[in-house]
Amino acid sequence: YSYSSSSTQFSMCIFLPDADDGLRSLLDAIASRPGFLHEHLPAHKVDVGEFKVPRFKLSFHDSVVGVLNKLGLRLPFSEAADLSDMTEDDRSGLPLILSEVVHIAVIEVNEEGTRAAAVTMCLMEEGCAARPRQPPPVVDFVSDHPFAYFIVDEGTGAVVFAGHALDPSTQ
Repeated sequence: YSYSSSSTQFSMCIFLPDADDGLRSLLDAIASRPGFLHEHLPAHKVDVGEFKVPRFKLSFHDSVVGVLNKLGLRLPFSEAADLSDMTEDDRSGLPLILSEVVHIAVIEVNEEGTRAAAVTMCLMEEGCAARPRQPPPVVDFVSDHPFAYFIVDEGTGAVVFAGHALDPSTQ
């Protein structure tokens, strides 16, 4: 799929493993090799014959404080935090600390296209290739088993959404 906004072009890339139970090994390969995703994106247009992707709507929400702590970001969550430059002085003299960081993401794919949104909330409290000579083969794409998907900013190559569908038949 390809999408555009006023200044940015996005593409949805679906990685469908050959084996019905191949999603775990595919995700392991993507996670273990930083360039895997971009190395496996098509370099040229591919003609697709039968194309079937299930409708799906997935959402995620969770605290990311544990992840931030594992990455070494601990100071904003402690009494030693000084976030005073981020807010107006309430004259209490109490330090302002970060108490929670929650990330929420939703993606919906249907016949009309894709809608995706994400938000992170922080709660604070005091304390070009040559053309082939013969036409390329037509490829069928039927995602009838678990697959991974990514929405990629075409200009920067940045992945702005990532997820997977475990049981496309229930979507």
